[in-house]
Amino acid sequence: MRKVTLKFQDVAAELAQINALRNDVMERAFGLLEQRHATLATMLVQSLGDRQRAVRWMCRNQHAFGGRSAYELIADGEEDTVWDEIALMSDGPAAARLNSVRMAY
Repeated sequence: MRKVTLKFQDVAAELAQINALRNDVMERAFGLLEQRHATLATMLVQSLGDRQRAVRWMCRNQHAFGGRSAYELIADGEEDTVWDEIALMSDGPAAARLNSVRMAY
């Protein structure tokens, strides 16, 4: 049997490539969200404080979503659940604004 030598430099390079691809997909996905659900994307950025946090939050599997990501909920037609979670992340007055914006949407 042949012994395979694993070089940490190769592992590090491969992980860097995977992370670059992942970051690209995350950015493209959020760009699409900004186009198709602009109000939701804007409110999420405002709620989390910056766009990068919003980009990552949308991709993260959330306990509140039963281990699914916000993108999965939107794909399944459960956008209201995402809105509800954004409202919970906000303070009282902001949550009221979120609800009024959502109703107008």
